[in-house]
Order: sequence, then structure tokens, then C-alpha cells
Amino acid sequence: MELFHFDIETAGQYKTYDDFLDSDERGAKLFQSKYEKMGWNEKYKDINEAYLENAGIISTYGRIVCISFGYETNGEKQIRSFYGDDEKDIVESFNNLLKKIETKSFSLSGFRINHFDIPWVLHKLHKYGIEPANMIYLYDKKPWDMRIVDMSDDWKQKFAWAFSFDEMCYELGVQSPKDVINGSDVHKYFWSGRIEEIKTYCEKDVSSSIDVSLRIY
Repeated sequence: MELFHFDIETAGQYKTYDDFLDSDERGAKLFQSKYEKMGWNEKYKDINEAYLENAGIISTYGRIVCISFGYETNGEKQIRSFYGDDEKDIVESFNNLLKKIETKSFSLSGFRINHFDIPWVLHKLHKYGIEPANMIYLYDKKPWDMRIVDMSDDWKQKFAWAFSFDEMCYELGVQSPKDVINGSDVHKYFWSGRIEEIKTYCEKDVSSSIDVSLRIY
């Protein structure tokens, strides 16, 4: 099985909720409505803290800052990234790469990509009016036509969300990619200008994803 692994890293669209409100009142009010409906006022000290914790998880309020990808061939890993502060360029470059990949025998792979990475990429492609590559376009596909191997779906037990990628790596004896930062740090790192460190972290995720796939497939 030839797998093309990828992973995305995301941050909030704005550095703080106050910046959000100053720049985009409509979007900020939508976030405020979610803050109230979700009862986040009881979980967080204020809406700014709620924004920092959640904007990088919800595509409506976040941005893709890095997409890393790679595969293994002849015992060697080939890993690269598209990253920076131009989200449109990142997703368009990745989409163009997928158009080349889909002409080969690769299937897309990663951890929980069906529930996070792929929807995020699709949302952003639609936002910028970019036609998605066929292999990532899910809406008219039969299950047997999908070229996606989500390792979290294959590894899950009764409780589908009861384990993390780090736990999966631990169980399989694969080195953790989260030795310096993890996903919850990406917003802070991005808005501090530490994009190279995000790229390194994202590529570690892809490297560990390749190692995991070699053990279970």
C-alpha cells in the first residue's frame, strides 16, 4: 500500500479576540454567539481566553499555517512543507500537489484526517474559490472509491476519541513528534513569528505517521 501522509497546523485568524472584533465585527459577533451558546463563559475567564483556546480548532475562525507531507520509498522518508502567513498560497500549492499525486497509486493518510485535516483543507479551498483535487473531493464518492487511509479509524476501540496520536505512537514504540511543542502551542508560536518551529513540528508529525503506518499496514 502506497501512502502519502500529510498533516496540517492551524492558528486563530487573529492574534486576539479584540483584534478580531476590531477587524471583522460580523465574524467576532458570530464567535461571541458561539461563546454564549456553548457555555464557554463558565469554562473560560473571558471571551479572549475562549478565542485563544478554540479559534485554531474551528476552521471558521482559524487559518492553516502549515501543511507538511511525505512518503517512504526504499527505506527513506521524503518530507516537505508549504507554510507561512499566506493561507491561500499554502492550500493552493498543496491542492496542486494532490492533482499530481492522484495520477499515481498513492492514498492519502494521516491521523484523524477524515475529521480534521481534510475538512479544513476543503473549507479553505472553497473559501478561495479553488476547485479541490479529485482525491480530496469527498461529496460524490462511494466508500470504495475513496483513496483515504485514516489511521485513527483503523486503530480505534469502542470509544473512538479515547486516544491521541501520541498515545498511538507510544503503544507502537514510535518516537513522539510532540517533544517540544504540540497543537495547542501553534497559535502562540505563529503570532510570535516562530513559523519555522511550527514547520519542524508538523514535519515530525508526518515522520511519525510514516513510522506508524509501517507498523500497522
